[in-house]
Amino acid sequence: MGIGEQLRAAREARGISLEEAAAGTRIKRLYLEALENEAFSLLPSSAHVRGFLRRYARWLGLDEAVLLAEWDGMPAAIPPTQPSRMPSMFELTRIPARPALPWRPLVMIGLAILLLAGVFGLARGPWRVRSLGLPPAPTVPGAASLPPTTSTPVSAAPAPALRLEVEASEHVWIRIRADDQVVYQGLLRPGETRTWEARSSLQLETGNAAALQVRINGRPESPLGGRGEIVRRTWSR
Repeated sequence: MGIGEQLRAAREARGISLEEAAAGTRIKRLYLEALENEAFSLLPSSAHVRGFLRRYARWLGLDEAVLLAEWDGMPAAIPPTQPSRMPSMFELTRIPARPALPWRPLVMIGLAILLLAGVFGLARGPWRVRSLGLPPAPTVPGAASLPPTTSTPVSAAPAPALRLEVEASEHVWIRIRADDQVVYQGLLRPGETRTWEARSSLQLETGNAAALQVRINGRPESPLGGRGEIVRRTWSR
C-alpha cells in the first residue's frame, strides 16, 4: 500500500470523514485529500508535505517515521519554486514627494486663538457654579410610615447532575454532546484531561476507545473498547 492508501484506510477504518479529520488535525481538507491521493504537488512545499504527513499519520495512529521514510524515497513531486522577477531600476515609477504641511502658520493660528480665549475670559470676570439646594420633602401629619421593601431572592440555577471527566493516553479524536448539544469536537493529546457537565445526558464518541479513561461523577468507568474501535457511549440522569 502506498502512503495515500495507508492514510485513507486508517481514516475509513475509524469511520472519520475528511471534514472531521480536518477539524481534528487543523489541516485544510484540500491538503488531506492531496495526501491521500499522493498529489503532493498541490501542497505549497516539501516542508509542508513532511509536516502535514507527520501530523496526519500521528493523529490516525500510524507510524509517522515509516511514512516519512517512504516519502523521502519517492522522486521529487513538487516542482521548484520559480524565482520572482524583480523590476529593474528603469521600470520603477518615481513616487512624488508628499507636500510638507504648513505647520508654522498653524501653530501661530492656534496660539492666537488661545490668547483671544484668555482675554475673553478675563473680560467676563470670574465665575463660579452655585449648587442648587433642594427643599426638603414635605411631611404629611398622620401619614403611616411604609415598611422598607425587600427584594425577592432569585432562585439559583439547578446544579448539573452529570459530570464527565476524560483523560487521553495517546492522540485521540472525540466528540462530546451535553444535553443533545455538541460542546466539543477535536483531538486530545496524550496526558490531556477534559471535563464537561450536563443536567440530563452526556454522550461521548471516539475513533479509538482504548486511548481514553472515563470517570462519571468521580466514579471510574470500565474500558470503553479496544484499540482503533469506534465507540459511542451515552450517560443519562
